[in-house]
Amino acid sequence: MKIFLHKREILVFIVLLILSIVFSSFYGGPVTFAWLYALLLILPLSALYIALNYFFLSVYQEIEVHKVSKGENHRYRAFIENTGILPIHKMKLLTLDDRCDMYEIPSGEKLSLGSRGKKELTSGISCRYAGAYNVGIEKVSFTDPFNLFSVELSVPYSFRAIVRPRITDIAEKALDIENLINNSGLKSVDQHEDIPGSDMRKYQRGDLLSSINWKVSARLGDTVVRLPDPMEKRTVTILMEVSDTPESLWDIEFLKRRDFFLEFVVSAAWHFGQQSVPVKIIYPAGEIKEQTVDSYVSFMEFYNVVSDGLSYSSEVVHNKLLSLAKEKRGSYGADTWILVREESRDQSDFCTVID
Repeated sequence: MKIFLHKREILVFIVLLILSIVFSSFYGGPVTFAWLYALLLILPLSALYIALNYFFLSVYQEIEVHKVSKGENHRYRAFIENTGILPIHKMKLLTLDDRCDMYEIPSGEKLSLGSRGKKELTSGISCRYAGAYNVGIEKVSFTDPFNLFSVELSVPYSFRAIVRPRITDIAEKALDIENLINNSGLKSVDQHEDIPGSDMRKYQRGDLLSSINWKVSARLGDTVVRLPDPMEKRTVTILMEVSDTPESLWDIEFLKRRDFFLEFVVSAAWHFGQQSVPVKIIYPAGEIKEQTVDSYVSFMEFYNVVSDGLSYSSEVVHNKLLSLAKEKRGSYGADTWILVREESRDQSDFCTVID
């Protein structure tokens, strides 16, 4: 809650109050004291009236779809109702215009509602940043009938949008993706090279004649075939070191940082996936989660989940992820690791590739 005093009107009120006290002191009588008491009751009665207006105010907000994408236009709807018998006069609607564009509902628009009155407002809306954060109407502002002060109060029902990041090439520019893919790495368990390798076994029905090693077969007196080597296949692990910033401190700088962070990780997963390179992604969603992206379906799963809200359920979980980031490889094998730090202020430290 924020209270703003209107200096000029307050000054006039104080002057009138002083004059009324002096007048009542010299002349007395019911008329002079009635005027004085009326002045003294203006502020508490106005505050009580505003408190009742806010208590009986109902605000419902929504966007036409559950999840939106950054920069897309959608329809926003706000249903505002006065459930009390006291009318609401010239209430201001204060919107979160620093993170989304609302085309038909400008911040500061005034709205009056009669006894049991209702009003529906609609507007186009476009969210500027990826992530999960409140959009739409943030606060309402009431002013007393004599314009002495104004009070800003948070709306009874805030609306959180889930905004998916854009899929761009920012990760490809920052990472040497082609080099990571071409370097030899872990062997595939289900894919093999076309050329037979050095491993052998006895001939079985169905084996190609070209795979028979005739020299070794002659020496052993038994037909043996050469087995193809497992295909070289780089496995990449992306560790998302998410900021543990309390929601009360989510300012615009935080939203911009989170937007870039999400866009980078999603773009990296997309580009590795396009090259048929499996990507293991570790991130906090309450607990530490692990997801492998190795197809379009698994990428869309990750893409839809990652914007829902990256957070830690406890300090223990946060410390566990920090410890894993410090160890880099932990117990997850000898993959190529990409460590992405959301809170890094240094661009060179934001993303680290560990072979």
